[in-house]
Amino acid sequence: MRAGSLVFGLGLIGLLAGASAPDAKAETAWLGLISGDAAGSETVLAADMASLFAPNAAVRVLPMLGDAGAGNIALLLDDSHVDIAFVSTDALAAAASGGAGASLADRLELVARLYPQEVHILARAEIGSLADLAGRKVNFGPVGSGSAITAASLFKALGIAVQPSSLDASASLEQLKRGAISAAVIVGGKPSPLVSAIPANLGIHLVPVPFGASLEAAYLPTHFEADDYPNLVQPGEELSTVATGLVLLAAKSKSDPGSPERVARFVDTLFSRFSELQAPDRHPKWREVNLAASLPGFKRTRAAETWLAKRPGETAKPIVARASAAQAPALPEGLGLSADQKEVLFKRFMEWQRGNGR
Repeated sequence: MRAGSLVFGLGLIGLLAGASAPDAKAETAWLGLISGDAAGSETVLAADMASLFAPNAAVRVLPMLGDAGAGNIALLLDDSHVDIAFVSTDALAAAASGGAGASLADRLELVARLYPQEVHILARAEIGSLADLAGRKVNFGPVGSGSAITAASLFKALGIAVQPSSLDASASLEQLKRGAISAAVIVGGKPSPLVSAIPANLGIHLVPVPFGASLEAAYLPTHFEADDYPNLVQPGEELSTVATGLVLLAAKSKSDPGSPERVARFVDTLFSRFSELQAPDRHPKWREVNLAASLPGFKRTRAAETWLAKRPGETAKPIVARASAAQAPALPEGLGLSADQKEVLFKRFMEWQRGNGR
């Protein structure tokens, strides 16, 4: 985790500790929920979750900025004020490849498996394809962040060597506008607030990410369209990209003995009122979440397991989960996939949604 991020995290933790005092008479407990950077979709979702908790509730949620990667995992494990964290599945995979996989499964529990996170690669006008980025400066994101881990994994799988930088998403767009870098990778659920704000005349565009054999083991094929980013995608166009995963995790053991109770109350409120988050005025990614989806190798929190067992018919089914491959979301043009290959990909997508995939 970068020093700057750690200092900012500690500042928020100080706010969290101080926030309890005004509500001491009401015995309000504050649950620390650490998400992504200020421009990330997951930060919008964290605020949505916090809005479900009334001012006089026994537990209230304080969203905090994080990195959805290694930094979030570290704070979740080691800081008593962080109860739940957004974590990229790529970050979990990276930890496992570094030898921490088994220990993480022993120390962390699943609160909910969330939605696919799309990979956005923004570039200057002279970049027509990912191959054009070979040898050029490309911003991956802060070291250890979910975005940086995904970007490094993706370019390695594609066999494209670039010069990575470690700016946050907002700073990377400024560098991109000035021509100091050739491209920036932003990983997050579409529509990303930061990407949505890019005007059509800025000279920055989304570069397609073609799906192929080298990406099958770790990513899902998807696409952007004009409804997602009207300033960057032409009407009727489908711009291919790939997606990775995002989960909400809690620690099995915290130095604060009140954490399990806060997590349990959070789960009960979130799950019971989940339909409110799928309303039209909320982020569209909420409608892709299936609360019953699992995460291979990780157990659910007891509160989530109990809630789902008691209400098996109330779990929200993601809108993107269709009944057959014929009804599946259209795959991007130009993939060159046969009908059988599309069927296989769709089945794998359904497995991923049920938590039996990657």
